[in-house]
Amino acid sequence: MTAARALELSAGLGLSGEGAHAAVYPVAERVAEKISTLETPPDVMAVFPLPECRALTTLSGAAGEALVVFADGLGDPGNMGTLLRAAVAFGATALATAPGSADLYGPKTVRAGMGAVFGLPLYPDVGLADLRTALPEAAVYGLAAHEGVPLAEAALRRPAVLVVGAERPGLSPAARTHVTQLVTIPLALGLPGGVESLNAGVAGAIALYEFSRRPAAPAKG
Repeated sequence: MTAARALELSAGLGLSGEGAHAAVYPVAERVAEKISTLETPPDVMAVFPLPECRALTTLSGAAGEALVVFADGLGDPGNMGTLLRAAVAFGATALATAPGSADLYGPKTVRAGMGAVFGLPLYPDVGLADLRTALPEAAVYGLAAHEGVPLAEAALRRPAVLVVGAERPGLSPAARTHVTQLVTIPLALGLPGGVESLNAGVAGAIALYEFSRRPAAPAKG
């Protein structure tokens, strides 16, 4: 990339001019290949500082309408990025991950999320028990492959925590102790080539869409 093209892109992103703090460095293709994690490096790469870890108490500002996605041991970065992207697309308040989940800021997660890493507050490596303490009024919905209430029939309400586990193991035993209702996405059974379950990113996206498409049921009591 030429220096002129780099400056043009920088200006388009608002990263140049008075008060800007971003530096633009045109590099040779061989340097870009060393920097990038892809076989074919993109034309533009950016370096950002990792955000400071947020305290769960910062969720209290949106507690009444909160919808927090909790990734329970979701280890695949592609699925994590898909879930993160869906959380932004369907208006989730935040996304938190259990210890041992895929890195929210890892290259594969960031690529799969297509910029969603900048779209909502992230809380990596937190416990579901701690999240419930921060949102004591929240209903906790756990996505289960088969044994839950059909998603369309579930009385979804906010504040809520949506717990999404990995496809094969599903929800962890520790997470299940905090779930107030299991919900399931029914599949078309008996068809040639049918599948047994959805991957975590797709299942989480469908559940988040269901939250967004209809008014949440009022809290009981």
